[in-house]
Amino acid sequence: MDRLVAAARLTLRERRTLVVLGVLYAAVVIPIGIRKGGDFTQELGQSERLLRGLPLYTANPEGGIWWPPVTALGLAPFALVARWSLALAKACWAVLNVGCLGWSLALARRWTAGWMPLALAVAAVGKPLQSNFEHLNLTPMLLALVVAAAADLAGRRDGRAGVWIGLAGAIKGFPALLLLYLAYRRRWRGLAAGMAVGGALTVGAMLPYGPVGAVHAVLDWLRLSSAATSIGQLGTQSLPGFTFFLGWPPVTVVALELACVAAAVVALRRSDPERDAVYEVGLAAVIAVLVSPVAWLYYYTLAFPAWVAVLARPAPSPRRLRAVLLVAAALTSGLLTFGLYPQFLWFIREANYTWGGVLLAAALVAYRVTQPQPAPQPT
Repeated sequence: MDRLVAAARLTLRERRTLVVLGVLYAAVVIPIGIRKGGDFTQELGQSERLLRGLPLYTANPEGGIWWPPVTALGLAPFALVARWSLALAKACWAVLNVGCLGWSLALARRWTAGWMPLALAVAAVGKPLQSNFEHLNLTPMLLALVVAAAADLAGRRDGRAGVWIGLAGAIKGFPALLLLYLAYRRRWRGLAAGMAVGGALTVGAMLPYGPVGAVHAVLDWLRLSSAATSIGQLGTQSLPGFTFFLGWPPVTVVALELACVAAAVVALRRSDPERDAVYEVGLAAVIAVLVSPVAWLYYYTLAFPAWVAVLARPAPSPRRLRAVLLVAAALTSGLLTFGLYPQFLWFIREANYTWGGVLLAAALVAYRVTQPQPAPQPT
């Protein structure tokens, strides 16, 4: 059992409290989403085209790329509602995402001795989380799937964990990098399930165009996405964004990405997969965001499991490591982006969340590397 598991399922009182908080939060974010919600509105157009049998991937939207093909089908019910009322469709989407956030908190509560670590973990991703509801993106849904995968890996339910990861990859693409983590840990059942689910959903969502048309639609999406996400094309909050903001050469960015992966492997080699599934999935999720070709600020909501893994343990003893975590929390929370940056730190301000992700990943690796390895158990 994972060493972070410290509590049983939620009590009735905790469930009621979580529902009340969810209702209150929904009451706040629904009006915001109705007034804004540009990402959701844009993607509804794709679902409408799918319902009408029109081609989907002829050109990229301005300043970004389309969500993966499965979302066009998944949003079809909301597109039907939007024919009658766009505001109602936005409200329903916001409620769904609040539910996903609540599910994530309910699952993560099993890994903590109280609610304070969860509250601090939410605060550490505060602005990215709130930004999801302003733009009506779908990262809370991805968060729920990643947290569910961590819970199932901790319980040795590898196949179901792979299903969650495959679904997350089909919905947004970059979470599929977590399949590499399953491969490294030789969780072959989870890897096979994830690949099967991700592939089937991606192609299956386009079957309204016929078998051949479905393959062509997926290939068109891949072509458009790869053209728009080459290093330096977008001001993304991942390592490729350093080329856009700071003018770093692409080869440097690739070297940094490889270094992040290598550092994660070093940490995983000193970790116990039977006891540290939450830590490992949290680290893998942060690395996946950092190396993703595109990562807007709300992607850093997926740093939540990593923060839970840090905050549910006793505070790390080295003062330097604690200082790094404090700085990382200030960056991933978005606190400094509220006009608090001095002008001379412009190079950090422009890539605020990337620097935060790098520091968080470095702290996670250092935390594991500096800990003494457990003595092998006698057989």
